[in-house]
Amino acid sequence: MRFQKRPRDYGRTLGAPLFQDEIRDAFVGALYESEDPLRVLLFIEATDLEVRTLRWERLCAPIDDTWRLLATNQRVLLSLYIPAITERRFPPIGNRDLRALVLIASPDSLDRFRLAPFDVQNAVDGVRQALGDIPGDVLAHLPDAVVFPTLDALCEQLTKREQRSSLLHFVCHGKVIEGGETVLFWANAQNQVEPVTATRLLQRLADLNGPKGLPHFTFLCSCETASPDAEAGLGGLGQRLVRELGMPGAIAMSEPVTVKTALALTSRFYPQLRQSGQVDLVLCEATAGLAERDDITVPALFSRLGDRPLFSDNLDRDLTSAEIEEGLKSLQTLLQERSPVVIPEFQAQKAILERSLGAEAVVLNSQARQERYQALGEINTLCDRAVERWLR
Repeated sequence: MRFQKRPRDYGRTLGAPLFQDEIRDAFVGALYESEDPLRVLLFIEATDLEVRTLRWERLCAPIDDTWRLLATNQRVLLSLYIPAITERRFPPIGNRDLRALVLIASPDSLDRFRLAPFDVQNAVDGVRQALGDIPGDVLAHLPDAVVFPTLDALCEQLTKREQRSSLLHFVCHGKVIEGGETVLFWANAQNQVEPVTATRLLQRLADLNGPKGLPHFTFLCSCETASPDAEAGLGGLGQRLVRELGMPGAIAMSEPVTVKTALALTSRFYPQLRQSGQVDLVLCEATAGLAERDDITVPALFSRLGDRPLFSDNLDRDLTSAEIEEGLKSLQTLLQERSPVVIPEFQAQKAILERSLGAEAVVLNSQARQERYQALGEINTLCDRAVERWLR
C-alpha cells in the first residue's frame, strides 16, 4: 500500500477489507440512526509491523455509498485510541483551567541538518491569535518570550506552582531517525540547534509532578511526530505521549507538513476548542476550509478521551451533593456491567463521598472538602481504567 500517494486512494484500500459484511452493516446502521456525530475509536492491537505501520489516519469508510476520508468528515469522528501503560492521574479540568505553554524554535544552524528556517515571530503571533483569551506563556528566542525554547526551560515552566499549563503547543522541525526515534530540533541559549529525542523528552516529563500534574493535551506542529514508520521501533512522539505518559490527547503529524498548513490548522483549532472541548470534533472542524490541501491528512489524533471533552464547564464550579449522589448511582451500575474488577475500590471511595453528602462543598471544613476532592479524583481514575478495560 506504500506506493499509493493520494490519501483517498490509500484510505479506500485500507478501509475496504475492514468495512465488510457485519462491520460495514453495523457502521452504516449506526451512522444512519445517530443524530450526533458518530465516533470511531480505532485501536490497533495487531503485533504485525506491516499492520501497525499503515497510515490509519487516512482511513476511508463507506458513507452515502461513497468512500470518504474520516479525517475530514464531520459526521464520523476518527481518533486513534491508545491505552496508557501508566497509572499517572489526569484529574478533570474546567474551562478556567485552560492555559497554554507554547514552545517555538527555529535555530540559526538548521542548515547543518538540511532543514529550512521559518519566521518565529510570525509563528508566535499566529499561535497567540489562535489561542485568543486562553492565557499562556511562550518559549522562543524573542524579546517578549518568557525564556529560551530549551528542554530545561520547558520543565521549569511546567513545575511552577503559581500557574499550571493544561495545553502544550510545539512549533519546530521534527524527524524520525533510525530505530524509530523521533527528534525535535529545539534551540539552546545561543540559538543553536539542540536536538531533543522523544525518549529524552518523555523521561524528563515523566519525572515531573507539578502542583496539578502534567498538561492534558499536546499539539505537535512538527513533521513526522506521529510517523507510522516509527511504530516499527520506539513509536512516534504523539503515540508515546498518550501511551507512556497517559496524556488524555495529542495531535501530531504523520508526515512532513508545511508551516503554512500547520499554522492555518492552529488558527482554526483553538477557537473551536474553547467552544466545545471535543478534540476529535474540533480537529475535524478545523480542516473544513483546508480539506483540499495535499497535507491536510497529515495531522493525527491520539486519544484516551473517547466521547469525553477535554474540559467541562461543569467543573468550573463545585458539584452539588445531589449531582454526586446521582453520579455514584449511575456509575455503580455501569461498573458492574463493564468492569466489576474495580468495584471494591469504587465502594471505598464511594463511602468517603457519602459521608459528606447533604452538605455542599462551601460549608465543609477544609479536611472534609479535601477528602471529597481526593475521592472524586480517585473515582475519575477508576473510570479511566474501566473504560480502557472495556475497550480492550
